[in-house]
Amino acid sequence: MNIDDRIERRLGYDTGMSVLADFEAVSPVRHVDSPIGRGPAIERLLDVFAPAFNGSLPPSVYVYGPKGSGKSAVVSALFDRLASHSGPRRAIQTTTRAVEPTIPGFVYVDARQASTRFRLYHAMLNAMSDDPVPDHGIGTEELADSLRDAMRTGPELVVAVDHANESETPTATTLIDWLTEVGERLTPACLGRDPPDAIEWEPETTVEFAKYRRHVLVELLTSRCSTGLGRDALSHDQIREIVEWAAGDAHDALAAVMGAAVNAERAGASTIRSGDIDAGIDGVPRPCVSLGRVLALPESRERLLYELTGLSDAERSTVGEATAAIAARPGVDLSASTVRRALYELADAGLLERVTVHRSDGKGRPPSRLVPLFPTVVFRELFDRRARTG
Repeated sequence: MNIDDRIERRLGYDTGMSVLADFEAVSPVRHVDSPIGRGPAIERLLDVFAPAFNGSLPPSVYVYGPKGSGKSAVVSALFDRLASHSGPRRAIQTTTRAVEPTIPGFVYVDARQASTRFRLYHAMLNAMSDDPVPDHGIGTEELADSLRDAMRTGPELVVAVDHANESETPTATTLIDWLTEVGERLTPACLGRDPPDAIEWEPETTVEFAKYRRHVLVELLTSRCSTGLGRDALSHDQIREIVEWAAGDAHDALAAVMGAAVNAERAGASTIRSGDIDAGIDGVPRPCVSLGRVLALPESRERLLYELTGLSDAERSTVGEATAAIAARPGVDLSASTVRRALYELADAGLLERVTVHRSDGKGRPPSRLVPLFPTVVFRELFDRRARTG
């Protein structure tokens, strides 16, 4: 947080700043430009990419670790910085001739947004070109040919593909196959949660991310909250309470903070109270699905989850009751049978849990209800704010 930001925050108090001063700063789906507390991991990655600084392609790498350990935050920020250094460098004199090494291009792609071969190539071209790549009127093979042409005439590439091997994304092996199809002048870097022995791809090297240590996560939350929350809205003891509960998961910790802040704002409070902390923590299921997965769903599926999480307990008592209530909502243009099928698909993907409803009569197959496995209060807040801002 720079000096100008601090001054602007102080000026904001005169206008009645709320508990949530900067929504994005404490959002569990937003990554900061300079990740906190991951210096050693950044150094390990820079060691892997060291050949690029001499104009050569580095080895392929698999970056892995649990949810909320900072993989995406670090790699996306690092690739953004490295991309800015790509291109011709000053000549390096050797004993025989001057060499003009070129740093390879660095491209970061999120497989949640690029889960097909077409979307992967489209995202890569968008990152490599100053001109927007059309979404329509162009086929996958045309995109592949454009990529081959770009790599023949441009620098070699290091391509990081995040969130491999999730329910909605391709496996690392599939992603490598797609990348290999467009040329040999690139090195893949895949990110995932599974350990190396659980995936079929065999990279040349690996980098492991562990859960955040307690004091590092305290530092991360303190920094994010100093920007995102009003002054003195959250005490250091409250931050430590959330960190103890989060057990090294930054996503869950930030989701609990945001849930607590939303609860306080709805109550008209100027600070986050003990009950707000309890509500924020209780609103994060354990284990918890990353909100990034939920927000990467097609718009129609997000809308169904939004409507589901807005139902009363009675309306969510069974899948049948929930289906009927959602299908009747003005914002849903789907039949009841389509809604039911989509809800079951979301449950199969691990975003919802089907819980059996116990009945006393014992007749027939007992019905089930759907329980969200992600922070619903935070999800709805993110959904609403995105809808308001377009």
